[in-house]
Amino acid sequence: MKKKTSYLLILLIGLFSSVARGQKDIPETHIEFVKDKKINVAFLIYDQVEALDLNGPIDVFAKANLLDPRYNLYTVAQTDDKVTSEGGVMGLMPTYDFKKAPKADILVVPGAHPDIVAKLCEENQELLDWVRQQDATSKITMSVCVGGIILSKAGLLNGKKATTHFMTIEALRSNSEVNVVDNVRFVQDGKIITTAGITSGIDGTLHLIDLINGKKVGDKIAEILYYNRNLDMGFMKS
Repeated sequence: MKKKTSYLLILLIGLFSSVARGQKDIPETHIEFVKDKKINVAFLIYDQVEALDLNGPIDVFAKANLLDPRYNLYTVAQTDDKVTSEGGVMGLMPTYDFKKAPKADILVVPGAHPDIVAKLCEENQELLDWVRQQDATSKITMSVCVGGIILSKAGLLNGKKATTHFMTIEALRSNSEVNVVDNVRFVQDGKIITTAGITSGIDGTLHLIDLINGKKVGDKIAEILYYNRNLDMGFMKS
């Protein structure tokens, strides 16, 4: 308990000088949620889900909860059976199955190996239907990495700008309804946020924290994570 309190104090000290002055950092596209009401953040999981696609955004929201404890974080799988992360390294027990999961205010769809996702989209209509149903009432739907292909197959990217991992960018481009954006960390188009490869899920989530809690909060979480937010894509091969 003492360690947690100290951790929270570090975050608050870093934020006090800027946040106490007002709301001028909050972007004009600030997302409003009902005050004092929990924000349901659902993370879709399935067999062979990419661990960092999932855990990067979870960790950002968990840190945000130290400052604004409104985020109700939970995982959802098709059934309540255990699923495994990529390579079978971790066993993941979902918080809910599709039938029992509450409606998501924020839906996060992580990716997996492109072959896994392609097979999932081809064979699992129930999963695509659930994603559509959650998106129908969510305020934000976000994909991480190859999770963008799931959103595309569910029809949620039609008429939208979007991105995905470079290994599946052509698969995304095969949907002529999507305006594909290359060489970026993330893209927001309305309520849809799509992110590129793996670690960019952290960028997309920090951006979302900016929109809800203000950029000073997002920047402080990035500092705690030792995460560079400069969005430089120069390291990628042309």
